[in-house]
Amino acid sequence: MTGSMTNPKKILAANWKLNKSPREAQNFVTDFSKAEKLGLDFVFFPSALCAEVFSRSKLEWGLQNTYFENSGAFTGENSAGVAYEMGSRWVLVGHSERRTLFHESDAEIEKKLQRAWNLNMQPILCVGETLSERENGQTLQVLKSQLMAALGNAPESVKVQPLLTVAYEPVWAIGTGKVATTAQVQECHLEIFKILKNLGFSEKTSILYGGSVKPENAGELSKLPHVSGFLVGGASLKVDSLMSIAKNMQN
Repeated sequence: MTGSMTNPKKILAANWKLNKSPREAQNFVTDFSKAEKLGLDFVFFPSALCAEVFSRSKLEWGLQNTYFENSGAFTGENSAGVAYEMGSRWVLVGHSERRTLFHESDAEIEKKLQRAWNLNMQPILCVGETLSERENGQTLQVLKSQLMAALGNAPESVKVQPLLTVAYEPVWAIGTGKVATTAQVQECHLEIFKILKNLGFSEKTSILYGGSVKPENAGELSKLPHVSGFLVGGASLKVDSLMSIAKNMQN
């Protein structure tokens, strides 16, 4: 179930945001290691202070944010190079909370992608519209703008592998309990698929959905075309709920 020559990998990514101490992370890793993995690719994005816990594990993991410079006078930033040295092969780029709360620009997001690719890391690029943008009928326009700004100068080599995962996250559905309808998700994932194809990315590029994903809605959403998995927030903080999502993806 981890993908074939033609199908994207089935990925279940856990974004812990600013949650869990190293002790709590270690307890989670210990419990998760006992769970059946169900043939999915699990990827964890802990806070930077919990990275060492994952570096000692056999789990796939990445940082929630890295800077586009590897080192220097950049107080408070995380080095992708150091993360790679610690065993990370993934990184989140352009999450809506980075775009809105920390005012990350399209230019910064593109630089962060390029930095990850220079290290042969796998970025998960997050894209999505705000509530006002959806209400104004701008959703597809926003998705195209964000994808083109981030990927317009992507190296051909990363398109073939493909060294990219995209996560569609409607900003209005993150942490709100609101979930995009299946029709809305299907429309947006098809649009992302078309844009990626026009840019020359492999059809094996995984496209995830993120936005208040829970065990209750994972089964229905995972059946939609071009939905290769999920980027999960709050429901990923407990092993039981994360594994319930995984099981419902398989049904």
